Formats: sequence, structure tokens, C-alpha cells
Amino acid sequence: METIHLLREVLSRVLASPETQNDEQELFDELMVQKPRLLKLFEVGPRNPQEQREIESGMCIYSVVNLS
Repeated sequence: METIHLLREVLSRVLASPETQNDEQELFDELMVQKPRLLKLFEVGPRNPQEQREIESGMCIYSVVNLS
């Protein structure tokens, strides 16, 4: 099974030393490898039309759901 730990390591290395071109290329390559997993992580399903109108109008109402 594919893991995302390498992406975290590469990202940390790039952020710690922004001068290295090779690390940036490695980060880009790892992002491309992990792209399907990252897209799946942020997939929340189809938008509710009412919620979309609220967001576009600036009248968002947040609710907290207790899952315990």
C-alpha cells in the first residue's frame, strides 16, 4: 500500500532549506505520485445548491456536529 510519509519528509526538507533545486524537483515528483490520494482526500461530494448560494452570497452558517 502506498504511503504518504515520503511526501511529508520531502516537504519538510524543502521548507527547511529553500536553496536546493533538487529537493524542489523531488517534491514536485512526489506530489505527482501522491496526486490521486490527495485529490481523494479533498473530495467531499457534490455541492448542495443551497449551501453554494450561501457561500457565494457570503452568508455561510457553520454548524458543529457531535459524532460521539
